Amino acid sequence: MSIASKLTVGFLAAAFLATVSAEEKVILKIEKPEDFLQARSVSVSGKDVMAINGKYTYLFSKEQIKVDPAKKYRISGEFCLNGGKPVTLYLGFVPYDKNKDQIRPNAVFGSNSTLTTVAENAKKGDKVIKVKDASKWNTKSQHSYIAFKAAKDYSDMPNRNSVPTAAPNARQVGSVWEIALKTPLKADIAAGTAVRQQFDGATYIYAAGSFKTVGVWTSRSGIISGIAVNGIPANKFWKGTDTVRVLILATGGDKLSETEFKNVKVEEVK
Repeated sequence: MSIASKLTVGFLAAAFLATVSAEEKVILKIEKPEDFLQARSVSVSGKDVMAINGKYTYLFSKEQIKVDPAKKYRISGEFCLNGGKPVTLYLGFVPYDKNKDQIRPNAVFGSNSTLTTVAENAKKGDKVIKVKDASKWNTKSQHSYIAFKAAKDYSDMPNRNSVPTAAPNARQVGSVWEIALKTPLKADIAAGTAVRQQFDGATYIYAAGSFKTVGVWTSRSGIISGIAVNGIPANKFWKGTDTVRVLILATGGDKLSETEFKNVKVEEVK
């Protein structure tokens, strides 16, 4: 090969690498047990390989990543079962708001199809709230909440100003609906206050989904971008998300289960 040809190949290779670099920027890479808040639950299993043991383990990255929902992020890793019963692994994110408070599902899982207003003043200690219309409420859910000061544009989310309800969660009594509460009100609620029904759900954002571990190395990844209106899609950040931690969650194994992992990272994708 001539010098000119070698230079051409070299330039093309450099251009390719530059393109890859421009398209994918590594935001966070997990390289050692100390990169997790639960470092004591992680062991070093080999070169660039770490492991967790047991039937239930969760890991949060020590570093919190500042995210821009307008951008795209890929979370990825490689996993392998190295003994014991297979576990179900979840790979994703733990979301936090601007105050660094973790966002729980019951603060963002809810639709304005259930939006209504309080019909009569309710007092601190009451276990029933009367609202104008709860015909769209899920009356059978065991994981329901009534959230106060709800907004039509969801700008109140994450809305932690809520109380769990007791199934049946709503019933019509005359011209109003009664919402039964599991716990008494901690403060007065004025008539006219906007409310919606919200729910518990998946504890974290499982951007890369869930999968069973097997005895060979398996790659897993997921891309996340945008804001979920009611917190449900796993490929969008929950309302109010400002920063995230990487999450690895292992469930369903036994005391002999050992899950190895490597190359866990978050990249910005163009």
